[in-house]
Amino acid sequence: MVLPFLILLALFNGFLVVTSRVINARLGTHVSAAGASFWNHFVGSVFLALIVIFLGDVDGGRVTFTEIPLVLFLGGFIGASYVAINNFVMPKVGATKATVLVIAGQIVLGAIIDMSNGQISNLNAVILGILLVILGVWFGSFKRK
Repeated sequence: MVLPFLILLALFNGFLVVTSRVINARLGTHVSAAGASFWNHFVGSVFLALIVIFLGDVDGGRVTFTEIPLVLFLGGFIGASYVAINNFVMPKVGATKATVLVIAGQIVLGAIIDMSNGQISNLNAVILGILLVILGVWFGSFKRK
């Protein structure tokens, strides 16, 4: 029962990611890519603050900031960069292509991480799959005459 719920939750999360990208890219056309990233994170921070205020510490962690290695806070910088880059790229290439390219980038980095951990049994198949995704986006960018 838990696994089907988690699968549906992850699928729903994918819908939220694409919806968020499209809305933020639209906002970026009105303010700027960096401005849209700022407002995305500002509104998200307010939303999360309200959740913590009304629901309490939802993850149950009781760790002070001094116990957390500073390098782990780079996730916020990376996340803000991701949103700003997406806000710049999506209006220019479209939602589908931008989403597929982002996923291709995730697959490439995931493959590199898995390869460094010895978890890829057929590297050639992984490389072929990545190339097919990128070629599909490239071929899809040509307009029919």
